[in-house]
Amino acid sequence: MSTVQDVLAFLHIHEDTYVSGQLIAQNLGISRSAIWKAIELLRDEGHSIDAVTNKGYRLMPNLDVLDKNRLETLLGGFPVHLFDTIDSTNRFAKQLAAEGSCHGTVVVSASQSQGRGRLGREFSSPKGGLYMSIILRPRCKTEEALLVTSAAAVAVARAVEKVCNLELGIKWVNDLFFRKRKVCGILTEGVIDFEAGVLSSLVVGIGLNYSTPSAAFEANLRSVVTSLYDGPSQVPPFLDANVLVAEIVRTVVSLSDLLPDRSFLQEYRDRSLVLGNTVSVVQAKKTKTALALEIDDDAHLVVEYGDGSIESLGTGEISIRLDV
Repeated sequence: MSTVQDVLAFLHIHEDTYVSGQLIAQNLGISRSAIWKAIELLRDEGHSIDAVTNKGYRLMPNLDVLDKNRLETLLGGFPVHLFDTIDSTNRFAKQLAAEGSCHGTVVVSASQSQGRGRLGREFSSPKGGLYMSIILRPRCKTEEALLVTSAAAVAVARAVEKVCNLELGIKWVNDLFFRKRKVCGILTEGVIDFEAGVLSSLVVGIGLNYSTPSAAFEANLRSVVTSLYDGPSQVPPFLDANVLVAEIVRTVVSLSDLLPDRSFLQEYRDRSLVLGNTVSVVQAKKTKTALALEIDDDAHLVVEYGDGSIESLGTGEISIRLDV
């Protein structure tokens, strides 16, 4: 390894305390000047390293630095593909799935150049977000696999509440809101085994606005989207983005095993922002006002229109607007 890598590895090993330049020099057999230069290079790369007189250096948790080895350790061995930027984590994950990558494989990136949402919409993916796609090979019927988006929404809400102590609401079917604005979107896509003609796997794409400053979003989005934290400076000390990513992935994988019993659906209902409220149902370029009555056991939204007629909505080409 290079001197810079040696210094980083030493700081990782002693990340719970400060280590003096003299101790680093003695252990690595390099000069204090070389250590100082390595520290500066590591800071330039985005590592947060604190320096205190008479105490030494300490590697601090840095939300902007996702670490492949740390993620794989936290995930107990699930394969991790980590990028600083990529066109689309879902596109790459679908390619991996078609090549046989295992259940739980995750693709993570700090930004996307061609992020996608439902119905082919563009998904804004600037720096500061956590963008991940998880390959799932659930043992369930095809119709049960359609529940995975709802399960993933519950998983993200649980993980954010556990790690960040922040509460998210769910807008049917695939959006999560924080303080009345969208903070996360989910896109689930199937991978077909063309030889067998069956669904071989699912790819769950999750885009979470973690610490993206509001100014980083396009002007037309700033009134409707938000982040958990408005910029890196607002992230609580020692909150590690690696821990949040790992918690989301573990919870998604865990809930994917519960698709047949639908036990997560009650929490999905409890977190719903639409139930009991008036919504605009946009379907086939026509908009109708309705009252959201319930979410059934297939995760369909049951609505009642003004004429008293009731309809159960699947995902398809339907878009729901909250009337708030």
